[in-house]
Amino acid sequence: MSQRPVNRDVNLDDLFAGATEIIGREALEKKIRAGERLVVKHGVDPTARDLHLGYAVNYQAMRRFQDAGHTVVLLIGDYTCRIGDPTGKDKTRPELTREQIEANIESMLTQVDRVLDVETLVIRRNSEWLDPMHLADFLRLGTRLSAARLWERDMFQRRLAAGEGVMVHEFLYPVLQGYDSYALQSDITINGSDQKFNELMGRQIQQLFGQDPQALMIMPMLPGTDGVEKMSQSLGNYIGLAEPPEEQYGKVMSIPDDLMPLFYSLATRLPQSDCDDIMAAVAEGRTGPMDAKMRLGRAIVEQYHSADAAQAAEQHFINVHRKKAVPDDVPEVELPAGELPLGLLSVLTTVGLTKSNGEGRRVVKQGGLKLDGEPLRDDRFEFTAPGEHLIQKGKRHFVRIRIG
Repeated sequence: MSQRPVNRDVNLDDLFAGATEIIGREALEKKIRAGERLVVKHGVDPTARDLHLGYAVNYQAMRRFQDAGHTVVLLIGDYTCRIGDPTGKDKTRPELTREQIEANIESMLTQVDRVLDVETLVIRRNSEWLDPMHLADFLRLGTRLSAARLWERDMFQRRLAAGEGVMVHEFLYPVLQGYDSYALQSDITINGSDQKFNELMGRQIQQLFGQDPQALMIMPMLPGTDGVEKMSQSLGNYIGLAEPPEEQYGKVMSIPDDLMPLFYSLATRLPQSDCDDIMAAVAEGRTGPMDAKMRLGRAIVEQYHSADAAQAAEQHFINVHRKKAVPDDVPEVELPAGELPLGLLSVLTTVGLTKSNGEGRRVVKQGGLKLDGEPLRDDRFEFTAPGEHLIQKGKRHFVRIRIG
């Protein structure tokens, strides 16, 4: 594996850009100025197949350390994924099978190269040290950690206050994640604020074993396109790294205007000075919010696809949304007339606009469906005769059906 020379003169403000908090910064800066090659850790449990811009907030910070010559480790929590971290959740996470975990890992690793330099990236799994660990060793570690400290976790306190339970495996999860930092001899871990408690446990365990405690670089949680909840696949408010250019661009255009400064700073590779200039131009009326958001959309699509794809996605958006036109490349699906009448919900799943009747029903009830340009709010609608129809879901999804 190739390694760049360590840049001891790197601009620390650029290296730590976007962080809301850095714990152990003074000791970390001394290591950097001394020219030490840091072990930079970021851990992720493979609970989903697709990565989104919320993940990339951490990956872009990791990339800066790669470019400065440090060793960046992407730690796959294939062992802890079987346990289930309740981080950010007020209920127990469902267990995944080994097959699901491996499928998620394979999918994730085909997407990280959109941000990280895979030539220097180190990929590890925590099953390497947690699978062989004997119960006696784990219990021995427990004799040196305070249960009272674990109960301080705010999420557990919320559950207890609400009269809900905390499972033993969830209670012990921070110890397992903290052990990862010791196993990797991590100098710094980069993660969101939802992982702060677990990574502080890592500092404590490292000290128990005589290691220098890792620094914590806490990155903000990127809100989803709804502007309310954090970005999440399960909430449907995410922008995927591997999504088609038109989809990425359209979703960027749907974010609330007040989120633009955060998205510019955390979701693009533009220098912070450029981001500040753009938002200053909007505040002073020299640039319209729509123009600024279109530039944001281009920057994100170009980063994960190409400049040509960004231009094409923008033109697609203009044609469909500004000019209210139908795209030229609408997919067409033939449906047999012999199966008439055809229920609307089954048609939506057949042509790929929805994944289930339940999703289709929600789309219709929420006013997100048009048939031949007119809103359709009756989820019991049926196609009863041969013909051609244009179905539109939301602002960006079109399918032309031909019955018969």
